[in-house]
Amino acid sequence: MLINIECPACQQDTIKIEPHMLAQGASFSCPTCLVKISVAQSSKNDIVKGVEAYDAYKNRLAELQEQGNAPELM
Repeated sequence: MLINIECPACQQDTIKIEPHMLAQGASFSCPTCLVKISVAQSSKNDIVKGVEAYDAYKNRLAELQEQGNAPELM
């Protein structure tokens, strides 16, 4: 899953971030100004928890859809 965020430095392009890799310590660069985005070591546990929670939600949604329940997402 890729997430696009506006570059906080140049605001001229987007940075594509893969949350699982971000949680593992990877950095991602703006293709225009080459600024790098990464997670501070002190925030790594929060990112890991967020990615795990998102994965759990995604898996639960897939289970509901398999059962014939297709909830609308707001």
